Amino acid sequence: MLSLRTILSGLSLVLIALPSIPGCSNIPFVRSTTVVEPSERFPSFVRERKQITIPGNHAGMVSTGIHLDMGETYTLLATGVVDVYPRIGIRKVPADGVLYLKVGKSGTFPALPGGSSAKTMESIATGDLRLGMGEGGLGFRVDGSPHQAHYYKDNVGSFQVEVIVWETKDYVQIAGFLETLYSRDPKNASFQDGLKEANTLKEYQLASEKTSKQIAETMKQIQDLRTAKETEDKAPAAESGDNKQANQERIVQLEKMLGELTGKLAQLEETKAKLEMEREKSTALALELEEKERELIFKRNDGPVKPVVMIASPAEGSRIEVSHVALTGVAEHDQGLSRVEFSVNGKPVKKEGQRGLVVKDAEFPKRVDFNERISLDPGLNEIVVKAFDREGVASERTLNVYRGEMQKNIWAVVVGINSYPKAPQLKYAIDDAKAFQRYLVDQNRIPAENVTLLLNEEATLAKLRSILGTQLKNKAGKEDMVILFFAGHGATERDVMSPDGDGLEKYLLPYDADPKDLYASALPMREVSHIFQRIRSERLIFLVDACYSGASGGRTIASSGKRATISDAFLERITSGRGTIILTASGANEVSTESDDYRHGIFTYFLLQGLKGEADTDKDRLVTVDEAFGYVSKHVPQATGQEQHPMKKGQVEGTLILGVIPKPGEAQEQREASRPLPYN
Repeated sequence: MLSLRTILSGLSLVLIALPSIPGCSNIPFVRSTTVVEPSERFPSFVRERKQITIPGNHAGMVSTGIHLDMGETYTLLATGVVDVYPRIGIRKVPADGVLYLKVGKSGTFPALPGGSSAKTMESIATGDLRLGMGEGGLGFRVDGSPHQAHYYKDNVGSFQVEVIVWETKDYVQIAGFLETLYSRDPKNASFQDGLKEANTLKEYQLASEKTSKQIAETMKQIQDLRTAKETEDKAPAAESGDNKQANQERIVQLEKMLGELTGKLAQLEETKAKLEMEREKSTALALELEEKERELIFKRNDGPVKPVVMIASPAEGSRIEVSHVALTGVAEHDQGLSRVEFSVNGKPVKKEGQRGLVVKDAEFPKRVDFNERISLDPGLNEIVVKAFDREGVASERTLNVYRGEMQKNIWAVVVGINSYPKAPQLKYAIDDAKAFQRYLVDQNRIPAENVTLLLNEEATLAKLRSILGTQLKNKAGKEDMVILFFAGHGATERDVMSPDGDGLEKYLLPYDADPKDLYASALPMREVSHIFQRIRSERLIFLVDACYSGASGGRTIASSGKRATISDAFLERITSGRGTIILTASGANEVSTESDDYRHGIFTYFLLQGLKGEADTDKDRLVTVDEAFGYVSKHVPQATGQEQHPMKKGQVEGTLILGVIPKPGEAQEQREASRPLPYN
């Protein structure tokens, strides 16, 4: 039985027989918002498929009757055009740029990339899928209703949107299904666009699967050869000499191959991410052009042009994990602007006793760029930017952002080694590690059980590999944050196969490292790079108060009182994947210095000072990675006579919070509280 909402929406139930498709004989095609129960006629990888008609003169969102779970993969295929403002000339508008979607309580945002009539995506929320045309004002309220309902009444035409919900995100199957649809109806542009996108993603999927398989096979070969090498090491030299040398050479070859494969896999992921970013930029550009063209129509049809408001960031439907967001954009008007106002959930945002940005009467600028720090309420936030011309005529732009819970799962591994049995001793690496661990647990309220502290003999090579390569990999999820801190020796060894171009392999020295046999006893940086790829977290920070002396003389260990330089090429390589940031104590050809005055490594001392509040430049009681790096970049060179310059490589999406500063008198309350401080 059709619901009253379906009847009022003017949507009728029509069953259309489709041509036979292999594996899904005569799939029913539904033109309605009525839920279609899956049947055995659907292929196993298709959960649901239907078509929804979106009338151009319908103001608001249309319920599709499809329920999506967060992360579920689905495809939109849109055809049809809508004639807008037929009184002053037919204007045929395709679905891309004006078709919007909403899932459950998520924000409302463009459904298709600019210039394309199809898109396959993952659901950003759990709930019912709703679709609508973003006419007049290009925006919807939180409930899905339009801001300018009267703009729709003259529209003629409709969009037909086909929705396919997939059981799994397998682009081989998705591309195969869309290819069959396209072969049956090659004139359908949405099938063509959908197939083109799916084929591109299929190529990335197949390449990633192949590379991952090669990585696993290569790692197994290396492990088998190492096991054989250990057996041969115990045999008399005369019996194992030639075979031992051959195995060693093969291990070197395989490790080089492993590094190349890992880099290839990271590059594939990066290219895929860049492709998605380009699609988002294309959509934003299409919307901007749509807005400008609409303003010209307003001028012809309705008289004087109202102010134009454009929001650059955040994006519509963004999920924000901190309490504030930077709202940036521009307001314009040919005759000049008098003021720009901001509100969140209907409450005005005040600035210095005023409501919004007030423009001096004598100026009335034609353009006002804004960059406002906006406080967000928990949950959904409707942000409205309203611009007024000199006559008081206003126009507004609305976007919805969601403030979610602060990051809950944070994992840290903190390592400090002073007493090396076979390497020069350090004075303050343990003090560095203990101080950083106390900072994480006492001030940032990270649960103590989430922070692993390894000091001296606890930080053996086997223990580091187990903690980083197995335990941390199994614990840290995609949305978790991972912090790795290492204070100790670094070392280098000549290796003509080094991918960094400097002929040196780099190592971190565990407690039981032997400088005479780094290959067998130290942790190579190429293995660290591989560990980073294994950890699912897209927020990984590696803080290194160590360096490598090989680049400045070929010595594997730095002289007393100094930790050994890290090449820029390696930093670029190790951060090539998404979501990894490295802060190192020194630049290439420099050393990382300890100080008797500070009783710390100089880098760690100023890092801690910055995290405790000195680096909080905007006074929001949050210290970002960029703020921390800015602070150590200023003070470490000053303290070392310009001999040591910290470096930062890598990037993550959004703002990464490294420290939270308690308010005065709040520290004791936090120590007694059971929940951690808000922390990204």
